[in-house]
Amino acid sequence: MEKFSEITKENKTFVYICNSDEVKEGKGFKITFEQDIDMQFAVFRIKNRLYCVSNICPHRHATKIFEGIIKGLTVTCPLHGWTYSLTTGENTNKQQGIKKLNKYEIFEENNLVFMEKPILKIPKWREDVPIETGKNPIFD
Repeated sequence: MEKFSEITKENKTFVYICNSDEVKEGKGFKITFEQDIDMQFAVFRIKNRLYCVSNICPHRHATKIFEGIIKGLTVTCPLHGWTYSLTTGENTNKQQGIKKLNKYEIFEENNLVFMEKPILKIPKWREDVPIETGKNPIFD
C-alpha cells in the first residue's frame, strides 16, 4: 500500500502512515504530512497499544513530542517538561496551564498502521507565518 493512501472505516477516513514494525514499544515515531510543521504527528506504542497525538507541544510550539519521555500513558516534552496524557492529550499538570495535544484515532490492520485523516488547522500563533515556509518561527 502506498504511504498516505486513504481508506474508509465506519464512515471515517483513515490514512496509511507506516508498517506496524516501524512503531517500536516505548518509543516515539514521527509522521509528517505535506512537510508542514502543523501536519506532524507523534505515534507511540505502549503495552502493544497505539496512540497518536500532535507532535507540536502547545507550550512553546516545539516539534519534539515524538522524542518525549514516556512514563505510563504520558509523554513529557523533552524541552520544557510539560507532560501530556496519551489517552486524552490533556496536560497532566494543571498548574502549567490547560493547553493540550490534539489526539487522533489510530489502529493496526494486517501489519499496517492507519491514523484518522488529519485536517490542517492553522493555530493562532502561526497565522502570520506563510504556510509555504513550513518553518516554526520559534525553533527554526
